[in-house]
This record gives sequence, C-alpha cells and structure tokens, in this order.
Amino acid sequence: MNGDSDSVLEILKRHGYQSQSYNILRSDKSYFFSPSGIDGVIAYVVHANVALAAGEPVCDSSDLHEFVSEFRLFCNEHKWRCCFQAVTDRCKKILKEQNFGIIKIGEEPIFELEKLSWAGSGFRSLRKNCSSAKRRGLTIVSYCPLDERRPDWEKDMENLSAEWMKFKGSGEFAFLIGNPGLADPGERKYFLALKDNQVEAFVVCTPVYARNGIYFDLMRRKEKTLSGTSQLLITESFRLLKEQGYTMATLGTAPLSNEHVNDPTHSRIIELALNLAFDRLGHFHRYKPLYEFKKQFGPTSWEGRYLVFWPHRFNPIILYSILKAYDPSGVTGKLRRQIQHAWRGVRKLDKVPENLLDRVRGR
Repeated sequence: MNGDSDSVLEILKRHGYQSQSYNILRSDKSYFFSPSGIDGVIAYVVHANVALAAGEPVCDSSDLHEFVSEFRLFCNEHKWRCCFQAVTDRCKKILKEQNFGIIKIGEEPIFELEKLSWAGSGFRSLRKNCSSAKRRGLTIVSYCPLDERRPDWEKDMENLSAEWMKFKGSGEFAFLIGNPGLADPGERKYFLALKDNQVEAFVVCTPVYARNGIYFDLMRRKEKTLSGTSQLLITESFRLLKEQGYTMATLGTAPLSNEHVNDPTHSRIIELALNLAFDRLGHFHRYKPLYEFKKQFGPTSWEGRYLVFWPHRFNPIILYSILKAYDPSGVTGKLRRQIQHAWRGVRKLDKVPENLLDRVRGR
C-alpha cells in the first residue's frame, strides 16, 4: 500500500511517539494503512522476504493490538516475515502478547528539559569541555532555513557532509536515519557550532510530535574540531529547545551488549548478530561507546528499544534485512550468503563458536 507524505505527516502529528518516527517520510518506504479504518500508518521496506517496519506503528496506543494484527496478516498473505525495528516499551508489551520474538537492542536517553541541570561534581568534566570551547570562540546558533537562507552556512554544512560521507566509506544511510535535508527542510531543526562565522559542526533534529519532543537525528563535524565542540553544541541546543517550548529531547538509542532475550540456544548468536550489525553501521563513524557519550549529559531516564519479529524464533535473514535497509547500496548478496552459511554451522553445534563473528564478516 502507498500513501502520500502529506497524509502520513498528518498522522505523525497526531500519533508520532517513537523518536525516529519523522524519518518514515523518507522516500525509501512503503506505507501500510488499516483496512478497518484505524487512524495510523506503518512504514516498511522489504528485503529478503522480510517486511521490516521503520519503528513501531504510528497510531493511538489503544489501536496498537489490532493494527499490528492487521499488518501481520498482510505480511502472511505476501509470505513475508514481519519485523519491527527499534520499538518502545509501550509497543513491546502489545507485541509480546501476540507472541512476537523480542530482543532488547539498546536504551535511549530521555531528557526532560525542565529538569536539566549540569551543576555538581558529576558534571565537572562536561562544564570544563563547554567552557573550553567557548573560550576558543565557538558559538551555537539555531538555524531556520525556511525563515532566512544562509548560503555560506549551507555550503559549509554540505562540505562537512561530503567529508563525512568520504570518511565513513559507504553509501548514504537510510531507513530510520535521516539526512541534512537542506533542499527540503520540512520541520527539521538545525543547530550550528560556529567559529569566525564558519560551521565547525552541526546537528539536525526532528520532531517527536506526541511527546512535544525533539530527536537529535544526526551530527556532522570536522574531523579535527576544538575540544568540547560536541558537548557545547548539545548542551546549548538543549537550552535553545527549552526556550522554544519543547519539553523532551533524546540523543537516540545507545546499543548495549548482553541485554537480549533469555534463550539459551540462541542468545549468543543473537548477541553476535547484533554486534555485527552495529559494527557494520558503526565503524563508518569510527564507532565509539555511545552509551558513555550520551550518559555524560545526565539523562532524566533511559528507555528500552527492541527488535521484534514474527515468527518468534530469530533468523539471521532478519539481520541481513536490517543491514540492507540501512545501507542499500553498500550491502550485497555476498553478506547474506556469509550470514546464512555461518548460521547453518551454528545450528549443528551445541554452542556458538567463539570465531563466529569473524566467519560472518568473511575474514
């Protein structure tokens, strides 16, 4: 089923709860609408006969159970596996009732902007980094391209994005990851770190309508930046968002290790599969422990995020479909064959071999 972006946007404004929900507007998605008239939408892509939903269903929480049932029936009719990526706790409970398989893939830091304070010894390092960046002449501004275009700033932003693409060495990420979108900003927000009126770094944020919140979708910065640039950019963005009337912000999911479903047969292979997924997506950024980076800003709370799939037993083809959805041009059938080959070997063993991750990577 297909729907135009205007109607999907209106549904998002009524029910968009999951942090990355704004990114279902990207053109790589198909849309499923309820045959019974539920006010909602499920955005999805299909790879290797896996219908991978981008986040959880966008609908009222009271409709989640029925809407999920309709989508699962739709998938069954097409002989697709049904999978939801990065769902929240409220949706996880509904899917668990329907006997979906569930893996915890990370936790997301939630910042209640009214409660934010970086006083006290626990934030001494954060304050020091911010002060250092300010002393070196860094300032943070909110850029609204729909109000007034700044071609000089936008050129800098494009150059930073081009450098980043070259640095990570893959195709453009898609699915639940956005892009700068300067040609069509929509309702994105941009915060820029400037020095001598040149852009040193910037973040792109998208709305989380149902929570009066903002999701920090992506950051671009120079390979060598002033000390404290990232810290000052995020803390000042929080302050500006609070002034603009937002009550919640999130920096996105931090992948966690050893937080998976308690299945003695599959827990190790699932852990390795997820590590491979995050390694493949993350090493393009010179991946570092995101949990510790996000923790330094003092989240009000952490919320679980989950991969949920039907049938309820994990199959490695799900891993391939996720990687393909995020990096369509960079992930090939060769990786799929490597994953499947490794999985067949594991199924014959009582225990997962320690070198499985290397085998899956084709080393």
